[in-house]
Amino acid sequence: MELLHPADVQQWQRLYQAANTFEAGLVQGLLQHAAVTVRISGEYLAGAAGELPLNDVGVQLWVPQQQFTTAQRIISRYLQQLQHEPAQWLCSCGELNYQSFDMCWSCLQDKDETKSQ
Repeated sequence: MELLHPADVQQWQRLYQAANTFEAGLVQGLLQHAAVTVRISGEYLAGAAGELPLNDVGVQLWVPQQQFTTAQRIISRYLQQLQHEPAQWLCSCGELNYQSFDMCWSCLQDKDETKSQ
């Protein structure tokens, strides 16, 4: 599949609402690796939480309508992998992290190996 230039896209379709900017970047990379053009919106709206509806505050990934089906398959695989990888360690900030994470996704503190399950 050929990567489309954003200026050539006639219609964008919302594909996914990420939990945060870090996840949005991860998913964007997965899609771009498969030659899917991606547009991200809302990455700077976190400071407006409480002022805007929750649906408007999240980081959203948009893809060209003609690449939507391919992008959906990639998102489905990504979400399946997340379900099958159990949380293995609890950060001192209280956040559960996957075993493959060397630092907390929430506070960026290094993994404490003595607390791994």
